[in-house]
Order: sequence, then C-alpha cells, then structure tokens
Amino acid sequence: MTEQSSTTRQSSSGQDELDAAKAALRKDQGRIRAAARDASPDAAETLAGHAQALIERLPVTADAIIAGYWPIRSELTPLPLMAALVARGMRTALPATPQPGQPLVFHHWQEGDALIEGLYGTSEPPSTAPLCVPDVLLVPMLAFDRLGYRLGYGGGFYDRTLAAIRPEKPLVRAVGIAYAEQQVDAVPVGDHDASLDAILTPSGLTPSGLTPSGLILPDPAT
Repeated sequence: MTEQSSTTRQSSSGQDELDAAKAALRKDQGRIRAAARDASPDAAETLAGHAQALIERLPVTADAIIAGYWPIRSELTPLPLMAALVARGMRTALPATPQPGQPLVFHHWQEGDALIEGLYGTSEPPSTAPLCVPDVLLVPMLAFDRLGYRLGYGGGFYDRTLAAIRPEKPLVRAVGIAYAEQQVDAVPVGDHDASLDAILTPSGLTPSGLTPSGLILPDPAT
C-alpha cells in the first residue's frame, strides 16, 4: 500500500505538527460522531443487516474469527452485528485492553458470555476466557478517509495489533466501523499508522483506496 495522494504523511521531524493535527481533528470528529449517533438511533441494527454481505465479500471461511469491540463514548456499536454473525455460524471475539505500548489480546466471546471491567471504560472477557488470534478486526474510530486511514484516540493499539498478527495471519483484514459522517478528506498519518482494508457504515461495505484488488469482493448488487 503506497498511495498517499490525499493523505498527509509526516516525517519524524514533524511529529509535533502531526500530533497537533491529529488532536485538532479528534476534537472536531468527536462532536461529529456524537451528532451522527443522535441522528441515527437505528444505525447499529442497520449495520447488523450487512452481516451476510460482510461474510461473503471479505470473504471469510466457516472457521474464521471476527473480533469486535465493546463500544465506548459515541462509538457505533458492533454488538448487534456480532450477534448476527454468530447466528450465521461465525465465531466472534473481544479484545482485552493491555497497558500502553502493547498490542491487544483477544478472547473468544459472544453475546451472553461473561464480561469484566476493562481499561478506559471498556468491558472485556475475563482472563480465563479462551485466547484467540482473529482473522478479521472490526475497528472503532473517530474519522476515516478514502484510503482507509483512521483516526483513533492516540494509543496506537490497533496499529500495534495488526503488526503483531500479520506475521501469523498475513491476510488478516481490518474493517472500520463508522457512521458515514465520520469520513474526512485526509487523515494525518505517520510512519506507523496502518490503513484499514474496508469501512463498514450503515450504508454498506466499501473497500479502502489502498486495498489490493480482489482482497474485498465487489458488491454483487452494483
């Protein structure tokens, strides 16, 4: 993935400027996401309606593990989508948030399984839940652009997680979960910011501009 035409990629010497640009965008996008949530109370159920399309277009095998997240703040919840995936025979997981500087750790989880309080206001499976390595990550965000770059909260957890998983599972896919209103022209990115393979909004699944041809199958309805 090398295209950078609409994305601001900063050198290490411009780290302060990069951090400032991300901070400013986070402030704006937090308000935009909250407004989108308030305007779309049925968004999560609409998102769940794309479960079959997600399975078919990624595509994923019957033994694949799809990891979601426990929503915080105004994040679009993937929980109804995860339940719909389980109803179609898929296995799902949730992350346990580690200390800063470490990648996420994933445990098998589906609706009804035990949860404990995690860091940063999240909920997560207990440490006794079976560990797993997901094939698909459903990723929360504040903003995304057409190339698939995302703006998170600045912890770098998903960037480190993808870097840790890819040696074992090179075809792991990262799918951003967002309201369409969260799209921006360009997300400021640095050398270690990983791009997403696709974005799933209530309107449907869209491959990112950097996704290799064939990795995400086309929508048969178009």
